Amino acid sequence: MKGFVLPLIGILSGLMLIGCQRDRGVYAGNDTYQPRPAPIAKKPVSQDIHGELVRLDLPKKIFVLRVANGLEQTFEFNDLTYVMGLQQTHLPVRSLIGKEGSEVIVEWQEVDSAKTAQRIDVTQLSTSKASRHKRGH
Repeated sequence: MKGFVLPLIGILSGLMLIGCQRDRGVYAGNDTYQPRPAPIAKKPVSQDIHGELVRLDLPKKIFVLRVANGLEQTFEFNDLTYVMGLQQTHLPVRSLIGKEGSEVIVEWQEVDSAKTAQRIDVTQLSTSKASRHKRGH
C-alpha cells in the first residue's frame, strides 16, 4: 500500500502544479487603454435664509444676519451680489447702508468654505440703525 500512496501523492502534486501554471498572466479583455472621463464638477447649490440685517461692513465685504432663532450668520458678498426689493432692482450692496434692522432673504452659496451672498431680497425695510429685535437676557 505504501508503494501505491507515494506515487499517487507525487502525481497529484504534479498535476496541481501544472494546473496553477499561467502562460499569459491576467487578461482583462480590452486591448487598448481608455481612461475614464473626468468627473463633472457639481454646481454649488443655492440656499435661502431669512433674517434681520444686523450690520454691514463694506471694506471687509461682509454682512451679518440674525435669523429667527437668534443666531447671527456672517456672509461675504462680492461685486456680483445685488439687492432686490428696494425701489429699484439690481442695486449694489452699498444701498443697504443705514438699513440695519431690515428683514431680508439672502440667496447664498458656499464658495471655498465661505458663505457668499448671490442676492439679497429686502422684504421689510427699516431705516433706523437700532435693530427691532433686541435680545432679552
